[in-house]
Amino acid sequence: MPSDPRPCVAVAGASGFVGQHLLPALTDFRVIALGRHARPAEGHVEWRTCDLFSASSTRAALAGVDVAIYLVHSMMPSSRLFQGSFHDTDLLLADNFARACVAHGVKQIIYLGGLVPEAGYVSPHLQSRQEVEAVLQSTGIPVTCLRAGMVVGPGGSSFEILRALVQRLPWMVLPRWTRSLGQAIFIDDVVAVLKGAVQAPAFVGQTLDLVNGEALTYEDLLRKTAAALGKRRLMLPVPIASTGFSKRWVQLFSGASHELISPLIDSLQCDLPQPKPKQPITGLVTYLRFDDMLAETLRRAKPTPALAPSRPASSETTVRSIQRLPPLPERNARFISNEYLAWLPRFFRPVIQVRPVPGSARLTFSVPLLPWPLLVLELIDEASDGARDKFHIVGGILSKTTTTGWLEFRQVSGRAHTLAAIHGFVPALPWLVYRLSQAPVHAFVMSRFGRYLARTNQAAPKN
Repeated sequence: MPSDPRPCVAVAGASGFVGQHLLPALTDFRVIALGRHARPAEGHVEWRTCDLFSASSTRAALAGVDVAIYLVHSMMPSSRLFQGSFHDTDLLLADNFARACVAHGVKQIIYLGGLVPEAGYVSPHLQSRQEVEAVLQSTGIPVTCLRAGMVVGPGGSSFEILRALVQRLPWMVLPRWTRSLGQAIFIDDVVAVLKGAVQAPAFVGQTLDLVNGEALTYEDLLRKTAAALGKRRLMLPVPIASTGFSKRWVQLFSGASHELISPLIDSLQCDLPQPKPKQPITGLVTYLRFDDMLAETLRRAKPTPALAPSRPASSETTVRSIQRLPPLPERNARFISNEYLAWLPRFFRPVIQVRPVPGSARLTFSVPLLPWPLLVLELIDEASDGARDKFHIVGGILSKTTTTGWLEFRQVSGRAHTLAAIHGFVPALPWLVYRLSQAPVHAFVMSRFGRYLARTNQAAPKN
């Protein structure tokens, strides 16, 4: 039987808001949807299990792919305990995806990011989007970067938060951030542009603003939504710049999580560019007014808002911890891991001892007079470019499992960033004891190690 000649398109973030709308539109291609859980094929879509935190899982999932679409934004916790920030997580996930694309010779990457201000304040949320762009572009593969503002559509978190606020609040105090200019784009137009960008020469390698040209503030969106819902709402603009109260207020009355609300409100402080759509976007964007987007969204929307949960339900006592360390462009990951293994026993002298296990790639972390090691790590040399050192956690009295957790040091985007991370760790200590002892100690240790690297970087021997 002859093979299917159509290009193979993989979608990371396929189960998200945009991904769910995009998959049905890609009928001209062989489609691979990437998800954390196994699912049966759905028409033209093949689902592959993919844990983007795992480099090997991501690499396996992208086998045979021609075009890779990246829709991932990591603003929600991915484990029972997460130590780190969403922008460091985004950096790590994008690096795994980028490495997998290189490994399989992917011909084009398409990334849906965020509109960036031309000047002035750039929120951490939008800075993270720019970092992800840089990581994907560092592969040398042609990358199409599509930058969008608020994506409007039924089931989308931005619209559901907006609708919930209007429905639940008879009066609103509008801080200064509600008067910053932005742009909204309808989900159908986002899907049309993403589909049009697949292997289209006019899109390949381009960075394009996905806009319709209509300038709006969040106050405008609130007033228009109230009118469309037939709600009379008292709105009082106030000259307050702080977003702290706003985040708690929106969280309380929208039902969405703080992890989701906080970066979104930070981004709403930015005055975003207001250009008209340009080629090749022109012609694919058909909803040019928010009023039209709103009418179509309400026509399709379910009666009850689909609000984001406060955090994903999970009974797994897993730990994930990601810390950003100083960039070391002239050193590799092996240098960083060796420095850590040498620095740690000095920092905790004489409490912690780190010793190699003769005849193996294993190391033990122990304390004097205790007959059992605290942890046993095994070096797994996976990165041929020297940008990643990985240690499996294979034993020790502090680990409940011997097959799930790992520690890694990695350099991202041509060594422009350095990350230290623990994934899939299951502590042996009772959960509350772990939260109050081992977890904060680890975060403190990595913070101090980062300071150590910053102080000694210039004096350390070069590669």
